[in-house]
Amino acid sequence: MRLIWDIFTDRLSLWVRWCKEEILKGLSFWQLQWKQSLSVTWKHILKRRTSVAAILVYSILCNFTWSLWHDPWFQNFPLFELIGNRVIYNSGLPRDTTLSEVIQDSRWDWPAHVSQLRDIAAACSDSQIGQRDAIGWRRVGGAFSFKLAWESTRLAGPLVPWGKIVWFSGAIPRHAFCLWLTFHKAHFTLDKLHRLGIVQSNLCPFGCGQQESVDHHFFQCPFTKSIWSRVLHLNNCPFPAAWNWENTATWALDHSIGNHFHLWMRRSGLAASVYHCWRERNNIIFRQSAASPSVVLARITPDVARKAAMCMSITDTPNNRSIVDNWEIEESIFRPCSGLGGVPIGNERR
Repeated sequence: MRLIWDIFTDRLSLWVRWCKEEILKGLSFWQLQWKQSLSVTWKHILKRRTSVAAILVYSILCNFTWSLWHDPWFQNFPLFELIGNRVIYNSGLPRDTTLSEVIQDSRWDWPAHVSQLRDIAAACSDSQIGQRDAIGWRRVGGAFSFKLAWESTRLAGPLVPWGKIVWFSGAIPRHAFCLWLTFHKAHFTLDKLHRLGIVQSNLCPFGCGQQESVDHHFFQCPFTKSIWSRVLHLNNCPFPAAWNWENTATWALDHSIGNHFHLWMRRSGLAASVYHCWRERNNIIFRQSAASPSVVLARITPDVARKAAMCMSITDTPNNRSIVDNWEIEESIFRPCSGLGGVPIGNERR
Protein backbone atom coordinates (compact mmCIF):
# COMPACT_ATOMS: atom_id res chain seq x y z
CA MET A 1 0.00 0.00 0.00
CA ARG A 2 2.86 2.37 0.77
CA LEU A 3 4.45 1.65 -2.60
CA ILE A 4 1.14 2.38 -4.33
CA TRP A 5 0.89 5.64 -2.42
CA ASP A 6 4.44 6.55 -3.49
CA ILE A 7 3.43 6.09 -7.13
CA PHE A 8 0.29 8.23 -6.74
CA THR A 9 2.17 11.05 -5.00
CA ASP A 10 5.10 10.79 -7.44
CA ARG A 11 7.59 10.38 -4.63
CA LEU A 12 11.15 11.37 -5.52
CA SER A 13 12.74 7.92 -5.60
CA LEU A 14 14.56 5.85 -8.16
CA TRP A 15 12.06 3.00 -7.70
CA VAL A 16 9.05 5.22 -8.55
CA ARG A 17 10.80 6.65 -11.60
CA TRP A 18 11.79 3.18 -12.78
CA CYS A 19 8.24 1.81 -12.31
CA LYS A 20 6.70 4.63 -14.32
CA GLU A 21 9.21 4.18 -17.14
CA GLU A 22 9.51 0.39 -17.28
CA ILE A 23 6.26 -0.98 -15.77
CA LEU A 24 3.48 1.56 -16.36
CA LYS A 25 4.92 3.04 -19.57
CA GLY A 26 2.42 5.88 -19.69
CA LEU A 27 -0.55 3.78 -18.56
CA SER A 28 -2.70 4.59 -15.58
CA PHE A 29 -1.82 2.49 -12.56
CA TRP A 30 -5.35 1.08 -12.74
CA GLN A 31 -4.95 -0.02 -16.36
CA LEU A 32 -1.91 -2.23 -15.81
CA GLN A 33 -2.72 -5.88 -16.50
CA TRP A 34 -1.42 -8.79 -14.44
CA LYS A 35 1.38 -10.60 -16.28
CA GLN A 36 3.50 -13.58 -15.32
CA SER A 37 6.62 -11.59 -16.15
CA LEU A 38 5.93 -9.04 -13.39
CA SER A 39 8.01 -9.20 -10.24
CA VAL A 40 6.63 -10.70 -7.04
CA THR A 41 6.38 -7.20 -5.58
CA TRP A 42 4.29 -5.92 -8.45
CA LYS A 43 2.04 -8.97 -8.39
CA HIS A 44 1.27 -8.22 -4.74
CA ILE A 45 0.75 -4.54 -5.56
CA LEU A 46 -1.85 -5.41 -8.18
CA LYS A 47 -3.66 -7.69 -5.73
CA ARG A 48 -4.11 -4.73 -3.39
CA ARG A 49 -5.63 -2.39 -5.96
CA THR A 50 -9.24 -3.05 -4.97
CA SER A 51 -8.63 -2.48 -1.26
CA VAL A 52 -6.59 0.66 -1.95
CA ALA A 53 -9.30 2.04 -4.27
CA ALA A 54 -11.78 1.82 -1.38
CA ILE A 55 -9.51 3.93 0.82
CA LEU A 56 -8.53 6.73 -1.57
CA VAL A 57 -10.47 9.98 -1.61
CA TYR A 58 -10.25 11.89 -4.90
CA SER A 59 -10.67 15.66 -5.04
CA ILE A 60 -11.85 16.64 -8.54
CA LEU A 61 -9.97 19.78 -9.47
CA CYS A 62 -8.82 21.70 -12.50
CA ASN A 63 -5.79 19.68 -13.56
CA PHE A 64 -8.02 16.61 -14.11
CA THR A 65 -5.10 14.37 -15.10
CA TRP A 66 -6.67 11.10 -13.99
CA SER A 67 -7.96 8.47 -16.36
CA LEU A 68 -11.68 9.03 -16.91
CA TRP A 69 -12.49 5.35 -17.30
CA HIS A 70 -9.88 3.54 -15.19
CA ASP A 71 -9.14 5.64 -12.09
CA PRO A 72 -11.53 4.93 -9.18
CA TRP A 73 -12.40 8.59 -8.75
CA PHE A 74 -16.16 7.96 -8.95
CA GLN A 75 -17.43 6.43 -5.68
CA ASN A 76 -14.16 4.45 -5.40
CA PHE A 77 -14.89 2.43 -8.54
CA PRO A 78 -13.48 2.76 -12.08
CA LEU A 79 -16.22 3.75 -14.52
CA PHE A 80 -14.95 0.98 -16.80
CA GLU A 81 -16.20 -1.62 -14.28
CA LEU A 82 -19.56 0.13 -13.86
CA ILE A 83 -20.54 0.76 -17.47
CA GLY A 84 -18.45 -1.57 -19.65
CA ASN A 85 -16.81 -1.31 -23.04
CA ARG A 86 -19.99 -0.68 -25.06
CA VAL A 87 -20.86 2.55 -23.23
CA ILE A 88 -17.29 3.78 -23.56
CA TYR A 89 -17.45 3.12 -27.30
CA ASN A 90 -20.81 4.90 -27.62
CA SER A 91 -19.50 7.95 -25.76
CA GLY A 92 -16.97 8.60 -28.50
CA LEU A 93 -14.26 9.28 -25.93
CA PRO A 94 -10.95 7.38 -26.18
CA ARG A 95 -10.15 4.67 -23.62
CA ASP A 96 -7.07 6.62 -22.52
CA THR A 97 -8.90 9.93 -22.07
CA THR A 98 -8.63 11.96 -18.87
CA LEU A 99 -11.20 13.82 -16.82
CA SER A 100 -10.41 16.94 -18.84
CA GLU A 101 -12.72 15.64 -21.59
CA VAL A 102 -15.81 15.93 -19.39
CA ILE A 103 -14.92 19.20 -17.63
CA GLN A 104 -15.25 22.52 -19.42
CA ASP A 105 -14.75 25.87 -17.70
CA SER A 106 -14.83 24.21 -14.25
CA ARG A 107 -18.15 22.54 -15.07
CA TRP A 108 -19.08 18.97 -15.85
CA ASP A 109 -19.75 18.33 -19.54
CA TRP A 110 -20.73 14.70 -20.11
CA PRO A 111 -21.73 13.34 -23.55
CA ALA A 112 -25.49 13.95 -23.64
CA HIS A 113 -26.28 11.27 -26.23
CA VAL A 114 -25.30 8.31 -23.99
CA SER A 115 -28.19 7.47 -21.69
CA GLN A 116 -26.07 5.22 -19.46
CA LEU A 117 -23.90 8.19 -18.49
CA ARG A 118 -26.82 10.36 -17.30
CA ASP A 119 -26.93 8.83 -13.83
CA ILE A 120 -23.19 9.36 -13.48
CA ALA A 121 -23.55 12.96 -14.70
CA ALA A 122 -26.29 13.56 -12.13
CA ALA A 123 -24.16 12.09 -9.34
CA CYS A 124 -21.23 14.31 -10.34
CA SER A 125 -23.30 17.50 -10.47
CA ASP A 126 -22.79 18.15 -6.75
CA SER A 127 -19.01 17.64 -6.91
CA GLN A 128 -17.10 20.90 -6.68
CA ILE A 129 -14.17 21.54 -9.01
CA GLY A 130 -11.23 23.46 -7.59
CA GLN A 131 -7.69 24.45 -8.62
CA ARG A 132 -5.67 21.22 -8.65
CA ASP A 133 -6.02 17.46 -8.39
CA ALA A 134 -5.47 15.77 -5.04
CA ILE A 135 -5.71 12.27 -3.63
CA GLY A 136 -6.20 11.71 0.10
CA TRP A 137 -5.80 8.63 2.27
CA ARG A 138 -9.12 7.90 4.00
CA ARG A 139 -10.07 11.61 3.93
CA VAL A 140 -9.72 14.69 1.73
CA GLY A 141 -6.05 15.66 1.66
CA GLY A 142 -5.14 12.88 4.11
CA ALA A 143 -1.58 11.56 4.12
CA PHE A 144 -0.64 7.89 4.08
CA SER A 145 -0.60 6.20 7.48
CA PHE A 146 0.75 2.73 8.19
CA LYS A 147 -1.73 2.43 11.05
CA LEU A 148 -4.72 3.23 8.84
CA ALA A 149 -3.38 0.96 6.11
CA TRP A 150 -3.02 -1.93 8.55
CA GLU A 151 -6.47 -1.38 10.01
CA SER A 152 -7.98 -1.46 6.53
CA THR A 153 -6.61 -4.97 5.91
CA ARG A 154 -8.01 -6.69 9.00
CA LEU A 155 -11.39 -7.36 10.47
CA ALA A 156 -12.12 -5.15 13.45
CA GLY A 157 -13.17 -7.11 16.51
CA PRO A 158 -14.74 -5.87 19.73
CA LEU A 159 -12.40 -4.43 22.33
CA VAL A 160 -11.67 -6.85 25.16
CA PRO A 161 -11.78 -5.50 28.72
CA TRP A 162 -8.23 -6.71 29.44
CA GLY A 163 -6.66 -5.03 26.39
CA LYS A 164 -5.09 -2.20 28.42
CA ILE A 165 -3.56 -4.71 30.82
CA VAL A 166 -1.64 -6.38 28.01
CA TRP A 167 -0.88 -3.52 25.61
CA PHE A 168 0.29 -0.31 27.27
CA SER A 169 3.06 2.24 26.86
CA GLY A 170 6.34 0.83 28.11
CA ALA A 171 5.24 -2.82 28.05
CA ILE A 172 7.99 -5.35 27.26
CA PRO A 173 6.85 -6.93 23.96
CA ARG A 174 7.71 -10.57 24.75
CA HIS A 175 6.02 -10.25 28.15
CA ALA A 176 2.93 -8.66 26.60
CA PHE A 177 2.63 -11.40 23.98
CA CYS A 178 2.87 -14.16 26.59
CA LEU A 179 0.25 -12.38 28.73
CA TRP A 180 -2.00 -12.03 25.67
CA LEU A 181 -1.80 -15.81 25.16
CA THR A 182 -2.66 -16.33 28.82
CA PHE A 183 -5.79 -14.18 28.65
CA HIS A 184 -6.82 -16.27 25.65
CA LYS A 185 -5.87 -19.44 27.56
CA ALA A 186 -3.90 -20.39 24.47
CA HIS A 187 -0.83 -21.89 26.13
CA PHE A 188 -0.31 -25.58 25.32
CA THR A 189 -0.46 -26.77 28.90
CA LEU A 190 -0.10 -30.50 29.60
CA ASP A 191 -3.81 -31.01 30.23
CA LYS A 192 -4.53 -29.97 26.61
CA LEU A 193 -1.70 -32.07 25.20
CA HIS A 194 -2.83 -35.07 27.25
CA ARG A 195 -6.37 -34.84 25.88
CA LEU A 196 -4.92 -34.83 22.36
CA GLY A 197 -2.82 -37.90 23.12
CA ILE A 198 0.46 -36.05 22.57
CA VAL A 199 1.85 -36.63 26.08
CA GLN A 200 1.31 -39.47 28.54
CA SER A 201 1.29 -37.41 31.73
CA ASN A 202 -0.43 -34.14 32.56
CA LEU A 203 1.17 -33.62 35.98
CA CYS A 204 2.60 -30.19 36.75
CA PRO A 205 6.30 -30.07 35.76
CA PHE A 206 7.10 -28.22 38.98
CA GLY A 207 6.45 -31.46 40.88
CA CYS A 208 3.47 -30.44 42.99
CA GLY A 209 1.50 -33.52 41.93
CA GLN A 210 -1.45 -31.59 40.46
CA GLN A 211 -2.76 -31.51 36.89
CA GLU A 212 -1.21 -28.72 34.86
CA SER A 213 -3.64 -26.18 33.37
CA VAL A 214 -3.63 -22.43 32.80
CA ASP A 215 -5.53 -21.92 36.05
CA HIS A 216 -3.10 -24.13 37.95
CA HIS A 217 0.03 -22.67 36.40
CA PHE A 218 -1.04 -19.04 37.09
CA PHE A 219 -0.86 -19.23 40.09
CA GLN A 220 -2.20 -22.23 42.03
CA CYS A 221 1.05 -24.18 41.78
CA PRO A 222 3.14 -23.62 44.94
CA PHE A 223 6.17 -22.78 42.78
CA THR A 224 4.50 -20.02 40.73
CA LYS A 225 2.38 -18.93 43.69
CA SER A 226 5.52 -18.12 45.67
CA ILE A 227 6.81 -15.98 42.79
CA TRP A 228 3.52 -14.12 42.23
CA SER A 229 3.07 -13.49 45.95
CA ARG A 230 6.55 -11.95 46.08
CA VAL A 231 5.76 -9.68 43.10
CA LEU A 232 2.53 -8.59 44.83
CA HIS A 233 4.57 -7.81 47.93
CA LEU A 234 7.01 -5.69 45.91
CA ASN A 235 4.04 -3.69 44.61
CA ASN A 236 2.54 -3.33 48.09
CA CYS A 237 -0.55 -5.32 47.06
CA PRO A 238 -2.58 -7.56 49.41
CA PHE A 239 -2.71 -11.27 48.62
CA PRO A 240 -5.80 -12.54 46.75
CA ALA A 241 -8.39 -14.87 48.21
CA ALA A 242 -7.87 -17.43 45.43
CA TRP A 243 -4.73 -18.18 43.44
CA ASN A 244 -6.07 -19.24 40.03
CA TRP A 245 -5.92 -17.41 36.71
CA GLU A 246 -9.58 -16.37 36.70
CA ASN A 247 -9.12 -14.60 40.00
CA THR A 248 -5.84 -13.05 38.87
CA ALA A 249 -7.48 -11.71 35.70
CA THR A 250 -10.32 -10.20 37.73
CA TRP A 251 -7.81 -8.60 40.10
CA ALA A 252 -5.90 -7.11 37.17
CA LEU A 253 -9.06 -5.62 35.67
CA ASP A 254 -10.02 -4.01 38.97
CA HIS A 255 -6.62 -2.92 40.29
CA SER A 256 -4.08 -2.35 37.50
CA ILE A 257 -5.64 -0.16 34.78
CA GLY A 258 -4.68 3.51 34.81
CA ASN A 259 -1.84 5.97 34.29
CA HIS A 260 -0.42 6.09 37.79
CA PHE A 261 3.00 4.62 38.46
CA HIS A 262 1.83 1.94 40.91
CA LEU A 263 -0.76 0.72 38.38
CA TRP A 264 1.87 0.58 35.63
CA MET A 265 4.09 -1.45 37.96
CA ARG A 266 1.26 -3.91 38.66
CA ARG A 267 0.70 -4.49 34.94
CA SER A 268 4.42 -4.87 34.29
CA GLY A 269 4.84 -7.16 37.29
CA LEU A 270 1.98 -9.40 36.18
CA ALA A 271 3.29 -9.65 32.60
CA ALA A 272 6.83 -10.38 33.77
CA SER A 273 5.62 -13.03 36.25
CA VAL A 274 3.54 -14.80 33.62
CA TYR A 275 6.37 -14.73 31.10
CA HIS A 276 9.12 -15.97 33.40
CA CYS A 277 6.97 -18.64 35.07
CA TRP A 278 6.01 -19.99 31.64
CA ARG A 279 9.62 -19.81 30.49
CA GLU A 280 10.81 -21.72 33.56
CA ARG A 281 8.16 -24.37 32.96
CA ASN A 282 9.48 -24.82 29.42
CA ASN A 283 13.06 -25.00 30.67
CA ILE A 284 12.09 -27.93 32.91
CA ILE A 285 10.24 -29.80 30.15
CA PHE A 286 12.53 -29.18 27.18
CA ARG A 287 15.95 -28.52 28.74
CA GLN A 288 15.69 -30.55 31.94
CA SER A 289 17.01 -27.54 33.87
CA ALA A 290 15.29 -26.23 36.98
CA ALA A 291 15.73 -23.00 38.93
CA SER A 292 14.45 -22.00 42.33
CA PRO A 293 11.68 -19.42 42.80
CA SER A 294 14.29 -16.92 44.01
CA VAL A 295 16.25 -17.31 40.78
CA VAL A 296 13.10 -16.76 38.69
CA LEU A 297 12.26 -13.70 40.79
CA ALA A 298 15.80 -12.42 40.19
CA ARG A 299 14.99 -12.52 36.45
CA ILE A 300 11.70 -10.66 36.89
CA THR A 301 12.89 -7.75 39.02
CA PRO A 302 15.63 -6.38 36.73
CA ASP A 303 13.35 -6.66 33.68
CA VAL A 304 10.67 -4.53 35.31
CA ALA A 305 13.09 -2.19 37.11
CA ARG A 306 15.14 -1.40 34.01
CA LYS A 307 12.04 -0.78 31.90
CA ALA A 308 10.53 1.48 34.56
CA ALA A 309 13.73 3.53 34.87
CA MET A 310 13.94 3.79 31.10
CA CYS A 311 10.46 5.01 30.20
CA MET A 312 8.87 6.40 33.36
CA SER A 313 9.07 9.74 35.14
CA ILE A 314 7.32 9.92 38.50
CA THR A 315 6.84 12.29 41.40
CA ASP A 316 8.54 11.49 44.67
CA THR A 317 5.61 10.45 46.86
CA PRO A 318 5.79 8.00 49.78
CA ASN A 319 3.88 5.32 47.86
CA ASN A 320 6.01 5.70 44.74
CA ARG A 321 9.24 5.71 46.73
CA SER A 322 8.23 2.58 48.59
CA ILE A 323 7.65 0.70 45.32
CA VAL A 324 10.87 2.09 43.81
CA ASP A 325 12.83 0.92 46.85
CA ASN A 326 11.19 -2.51 46.77
CA TRP A 327 12.15 -3.06 43.13
CA GLU A 328 15.55 -1.37 43.53
CA ILE A 329 14.82 1.00 40.65
CA GLU A 330 17.31 3.75 39.83
CA GLU A 331 16.79 7.04 41.66
CA SER A 332 16.81 8.86 38.33
CA ILE A 333 13.17 7.86 37.92
CA PHE A 334 12.32 10.73 40.32
CA ARG A 335 12.43 14.09 38.62
CA PRO A 336 10.16 17.11 38.13
CA CYS A 337 7.17 16.06 36.07
CA SER A 338 4.38 18.59 36.40
CA GLY A 339 0.92 17.10 36.37
CA LEU A 340 1.92 13.62 35.20
CA GLY A 341 2.15 11.81 38.50
CA GLY A 342 3.77 8.76 36.97
CA VAL A 343 2.57 8.66 33.37
CA PRO A 344 4.88 6.97 30.85
CA ILE A 345 6.85 9.51 28.83
CA GLY A 346 6.81 7.79 25.45
CA ASN A 347 10.24 7.60 23.84
CA GLU A 348 11.91 10.26 25.93
CA ARG A 349 14.42 7.96 27.61
CA ARG A 350 14.36 4.90 25.42
